[in-house]
Amino acid sequence: MTGLQRKDFYLLAFLFLVVLLIFFPLFYTDYIYTDEAVQLWLYWPGSDFSMFAAQGRWITELLIAKSFKAINTIHGITYIRIFGLAMWLVCLPVWYTIVKRIAARGPGYEYLPFFTCLYLVTSLQFSITVQWASCIELPIANTAGLLSGAILYLAIRDNEKKWSLPVPAGLGAAVAGLVSLSTYQSGFGCFLVPFLFHYISAYTTRKEVVFVKGLAFYFLMYAVYFVLFKVWVTVNHVASDPRTGFTAEPFDKLLFFFSHPLKRAFWFNIIIDGDNKLGRAAYKVLLVGWMLLAFIRFGKAKWLSAIKYIVAVLLVFMISYLPSLVVKESYSSNRTLLAINMCVWIVCAEMVLYIVKSIQLRRIVAFSVATVLLISGWYNFNRQFLKPIHEEYMAVKNHVQQHYNKNITTVYFIKPTEDAFSRKHHLQISMDEFGVPSTFFEWVPEPLMQQMVAEITGDRQTGQKLTVKFWPDKESFTQSGEAITNKVLVLNVPELIDPKISAH
Repeated sequence: MTGLQRKDFYLLAFLFLVVLLIFFPLFYTDYIYTDEAVQLWLYWPGSDFSMFAAQGRWITELLIAKSFKAINTIHGITYIRIFGLAMWLVCLPVWYTIVKRIAARGPGYEYLPFFTCLYLVTSLQFSITVQWASCIELPIANTAGLLSGAILYLAIRDNEKKWSLPVPAGLGAAVAGLVSLSTYQSGFGCFLVPFLFHYISAYTTRKEVVFVKGLAFYFLMYAVYFVLFKVWVTVNHVASDPRTGFTAEPFDKLLFFFSHPLKRAFWFNIIIDGDNKLGRAAYKVLLVGWMLLAFIRFGKAKWLSAIKYIVAVLLVFMISYLPSLVVKESYSSNRTLLAINMCVWIVCAEMVLYIVKSIQLRRIVAFSVATVLLISGWYNFNRQFLKPIHEEYMAVKNHVQQHYNKNITTVYFIKPTEDAFSRKHHLQISMDEFGVPSTFFEWVPEPLMQQMVAEITGDRQTGQKLTVKFWPDKESFTQSGEAITNKVLVLNVPELIDPKISAH
């Protein structure tokens, strides 16, 4: 049966409980993180500031602009984060229902929807959406991408006519696909999840036909969106954004894909430094191990089928990351990886379910996986992100409140190093999303100081008049020879983060 039963509602309730237990501190913890400072300061009522429209993310532009214009304090960002959490909670039953429907015909797959959604809610991408108000568009983008694929897949799965497609299903898939692409292009990669599962499942038929039709629609949607984007850019005379330029080195991009995004996908929810030798070895072992299991699964007589299986899966892995593969920028941030992460998870989970037949052994594996996911999900948000970021924010806020006065016109801001949290808290750094001080980024000091001063004085114009100069370390600040007068406020953030620094 593909409809939700009482057991499914219990499992969904458990997933909701997991989300609330992991992210409960979000409701009462104040902080501001990187881009939030820019957006809070520049998206004010009456401004025409825009961050995302030039990248073709029109829905995101509307969502972020409306959200940040509705608040005027750092505390107000908490409500945007709660809104992001609420959006994921609305989307979660959609993910559960879709996975249940696409996996319903496979005996032994009955708990795949639950564990897939457990992986989702404990994932780095889920956490980023909740902890970072700048990424509240991710639930819409990824869920709309999945929904687009599911609508198309369920319409053609049992359709014997080779290229027939019901018009309502085609239109529904197209609309959902355009919503995804207009929100966050990487999210549309989730479209491939149903077709990938259909191809790898041991209990489906017409694999190649369904798979190829899905890929054809997938590329068609990108073509339609690209035309719409170019028309919009031309009509509105919008300058090209560096992130929308195409790469001139496709081979280098493929090397980048296998050495960065795919590697991170096989690390699942564990944060590992990109240069960690053990982490790189684990990635290679898991990838090669999956390939060897594919050959064992198909047997010697069907070695060609094993090769086709591996090639098809690797193809899906790559094109699920398509937007980031074709652009010039090479930056495998976690927020771009949900589609490929879910594809890798589905492939690995299905392989385990196929190989492990013993019910008792399955239970042991399931309990072990659930334990790892729950612990890593809680740790990543509460320890890797929230604790150090909150401490940093409170240290800066308290210093400004204690030392700012109406005579201050200039702030000298000494930034922390990227590894400041790593050295103090022994945390792993993951891109610009976990384990990195917010004030490390050069675009943060000015809007952050202006916002804090505006909140202290109750006057935005006072904040706007504030001059903010920043340096990467105390040494360069000292060498600058800048005079410290009674009109200057000095913030040595490295010392604020870790007072032990001043003792050395």
